[in-house]
Amino acid sequence: MIGLIIVSHSKLLADGVLQLAEQIQNKQHCQIITAAGVDDDTHPIGTDAVKVMEAIETLADATAIILLMDLGSALLSAETALDLIDAELAKKVHLCSAPLVEGAIAITASASTGASIDTILNEARQALYPKQQQLNEANDITEKETPAPSSFSEKAMMTEWLVQNPSGLHIRPAAKLATLLSGFKAKLELQNNEKRADAKSMNQIALLQVHQGDKIRLIAEGVDSQEAIDAFNQLAQQHFGDNISTSNANSLIGKAAYVPSVTGFAYHIPENSKLCTFSYQGSKHELETATQAIKRLQRQLNILADSLAETYGKEIANIFHGHSVLLDDDDLIDSIKQKIEHESITAYDAISQVFSEISEQYQQLDDDYLQARFIDIDDLKNQLLMSISSASSSPLVLSEPTILLTHHLGPSELLHYNNANVVGIALAQGSPYSHTCIIATKMGIPILVNLGEKIDEIPENAKLTLSVATETLTIEAPISA
Repeated sequence: MIGLIIVSHSKLLADGVLQLAEQIQNKQHCQIITAAGVDDDTHPIGTDAVKVMEAIETLADATAIILLMDLGSALLSAETALDLIDAELAKKVHLCSAPLVEGAIAITASASTGASIDTILNEARQALYPKQQQLNEANDITEKETPAPSSFSEKAMMTEWLVQNPSGLHIRPAAKLATLLSGFKAKLELQNNEKRADAKSMNQIALLQVHQGDKIRLIAEGVDSQEAIDAFNQLAQQHFGDNISTSNANSLIGKAAYVPSVTGFAYHIPENSKLCTFSYQGSKHELETATQAIKRLQRQLNILADSLAETYGKEIANIFHGHSVLLDDDDLIDSIKQKIEHESITAYDAISQVFSEISEQYQQLDDDYLQARFIDIDDLKNQLLMSISSASSSPLVLSEPTILLTHHLGPSELLHYNNANVVGIALAQGSPYSHTCIIATKMGIPILVNLGEKIDEIPENAKLTLSVATETLTIEAPISA
């Protein structure tokens, strides 16, 4: 088993990278933990050699441990940690210079196949190459690192597949394919037109830049060639693990003639406001109130996730299971406790402040996908505050097709407004990468985000037309300038 430790100045960043890597992780062969940030609520950005040391010791049973660092001082912390641990354990540790995100994905994908440490580190060192090649910035990559075509005899076997995945062979399907084929002894090469790659390497598969509609070819030669071909064909028929609308190899791919729009009447979702005014009842009482609210919400989220799995599938259920796990974070609980004890504030205000701070940190991230997670944080905050206030939302009664209007909409709020007459959602802000958008799409509800503050001026019950195709929300009468 290979251990991977993500060493970052930001715990939020490390957790985000971990979340990405977990999508392709085989825990039998690869364990991943983080050693990120410092225990200082005022200045949480930094690295701690002791945290890194403890992380290494946690993975002491691994055959090899890889430390992946984000910035220079993270490397210093990693090197200091090596001086603090047992010399024999230190021999297992490898400091890797690969970029944090690409390196973590490459290491996880390769380690999850049971590859050797040398192969894993080599994959990590080449992790930037696919991106550099796509951006024509790969001139500094040596020929030795460039995938070399293999030679095959007349005994080689071949199979072809027309890729139907809308996003082609992106990170997850490429990792699944490399993981599957790495278990075979045969020499395997994947081809996309004139491009060739080692079919056991996720990085090299990425170099093929396989898009929807491309015909890829697998060539195999060796003792278990037929088995490799059969395994490839089976995974291909499952679209390499992607859930796409085409369900079997007999499906035909075409172009939609049009994307229908929806028409409904405007309904402005009321804004959240402070539900109650509470007085401070002592730190013990307030901490118990906060703890119980978090535990209640965790139970509710897990129950909700299990019910959604049956209706919308595991992908949607995992969003809410993830929210439950987030609430179990020791640092989160400790931050709320510190607020209550040191500032003598109520559980309501402590939760509001801590979650608002976390939300703000997410909003400062450059990565659009990770930045969108602030919506989930705000959603959890609102649910906790409602729980403390013993407040509940009345079911939405709609008699006509309706388009919901608001600024932000969290995943749990979306489910609250799940009504047969909700035909569309229009948000002033939000993010196309949010879980809200993912769930709405799964529910078949068209949604537009980032429409701006002008939606506040749309009259209640105005007749609207929402078109995802043109990304427009049209009303019967123009909005005043």
